[in-house]
Amino acid sequence: MKHPLIKFIAGFIAPAAVIILLGQLNIWYAIAALLVYITVILYRFRVSLLTMIGGWYYAQGKIDSALKWFKLAHEKNKTGIKPSISYAYLLLKNADLVKSEKILRKLLKNNPGTEDVPSIKSNLALVLWKKGELNAATDMLEDVIESYKTSSVYGSLGYLLILEGDLEKALQFNLEAHEFNSTDKIILDNLGQNYYLLGMYDKSGEIYEPLVKKSPTFPEPYYNYGLLLEKLGETEKALEMMKMALGSKFSYLSSITKEEVEAKIQEISAGLE
Repeated sequence: MKHPLIKFIAGFIAPAAVIILLGQLNIWYAIAALLVYITVILYRFRVSLLTMIGGWYYAQGKIDSALKWFKLAHEKNKTGIKPSISYAYLLLKNADLVKSEKILRKLLKNNPGTEDVPSIKSNLALVLWKKGELNAATDMLEDVIESYKTSSVYGSLGYLLILEGDLEKALQFNLEAHEFNSTDKIILDNLGQNYYLLGMYDKSGEIYEPLVKKSPTFPEPYYNYGLLLEKLGETEKALEMMKMALGSKFSYLSSITKEEVEAKIQEISAGLE
């Protein structure tokens, strides 16, 4: 308790007291001291501030501006790891695999045994996947999840296991993921797709019907549910799902492309004519 209290007194109470005392002597002294204090605070928390600004631009969909601010945070970052991980992830989402991998591998080399290693590896695994190194990516995430169980890791690994083709193994894992978090939309999509690929259409439908009602913002649930509905002969509803997929937000990390969805819409539409 003493340590945080001492830091609070030294960081806020003492400077405030000094500024008040100076104000009693001369208001301009107090203003000057306040400006110095603000400058020190901004410098001390500059990385957090830069990250916050970058995050705001990212939320606005202004990726180029977000990258600039996250890059500054990464370059100014001397002790923390998380700002650099965030920058590497944003580079990955912007399809800059070379820079993203370089940052992540350097972090991994310079910070062995730290609590941030699983997070670094989780992002590096996605880089490996996009580079076409599926087995290496899966192996890395399987290592991570032994000690770092999060919905994000479950979602990523669940999908990569499906891609590897051992659908029974993938199903066991995706059921475990569902038990870990039964509301995560990526985990639900993985399980629904897994059931579909195994021909377990009833179970797939039990996942997708309530999932799409939750209005996911990414295209995969609508697309995969559309494939299921097409298989079941519900063509018009399948087309509706495909159009919803097309209206969703795609990214470099999406498992399907707009072109694939558009092609499927044309295929289904032609069959309805």
